[in-house]
This record gives sequence, structure tokens and C-alpha cells, in this order.
Amino acid sequence: MYQNSIEMIHGGFLGKFNKIKLVQYKNIVNVSVKEPGFASNGYMILDCGKNDLKSERLENTIEFSKQEREMAMELKELIEEKVVEVKNQRVDSAVDNFEKLKKIKELYDLDILSEDEYLDQKERLLEKTNLYVKECLTSPMIHFIGGVDTFFI
Repeated sequence: MYQNSIEMIHGGFLGKFNKIKLVQYKNIVNVSVKEPGFASNGYMILDCGKNDLKSERLENTIEFSKQEREMAMELKELIEEKVVEVKNQRVDSAVDNFEKLKKIKELYDLDILSEDEYLDQKERLLEKTNLYVKECLTSPMIHFIGGVDTFFI
């Protein structure tokens, strides 16, 4: 797991031809789980709102055995917490940036900032808002190996 995304590695034939997918927390709408059955594995689907296509649903699926159930439930909770955290950060950031924009506009209106300074500050603030910074958590919490998939958290 990263600060803003989860990396999913779907194992290929004999561990080769692995497929890696990065799912952004901000894109996750729902995390659903099907419990493992008597003779079948369980799975978790990270719904990004596009799971109507079977291929998309498979790419966002984490398979787990009965023995891995507890770890999978822990993973589900961590993902849901991250989704809420990222969405709250975006709201807080938007409010902060709106306040900063109001302040520099006010300084411009009071002739404290020149038009060039105002436009420069405004542009920098808007660029800062749109930047995506990928930060890994400093230490991995879980190394989850389930079925044919490996997920580093």
C-alpha cells in the first residue's frame, strides 16, 4: 500500500508475466467481499465504478483462502480507511486552497500585490493543487500473498 494507492500484482504463468496494476484510493467507490466457501476461495473486489466490464472486475479482485480470511478482512479495513482518509484530504485541501486564493485576491484588490505577483501566486497555488505526489509509507505493514495474487502493503 502506498499513501494514495494500492499496488496489485496478478501472478502470471509460473510466476512470470506478472501483471501490475496501481489502484488509486480516490477512485475506489466500494470494497466488497465474498467469503470463502467449503471448496472455494473468497475474493475482495475494489469497485472503481467501472466494474461493469468483466475484465475490469477481474483486475480489481483479490483472491484469498480460508486461512487468509482474517488477513483479507484486515486488508479490507485498511483500504476502506485509506479511501476515507484520501477523500477527506482532498476536501480539506480544496478548502485550504480556496481560502488562500481569497487572501491573495484580497491583497491584489488592496494594491498590496501587483497584477503580475497576483497572477504568479494564483498560478503556483493552482499548480500545487493539481500535483500528485506518490509517497510510500515508511514501513510495510503487511505482505499479503493470496491465491495467485501478491499484494504489498
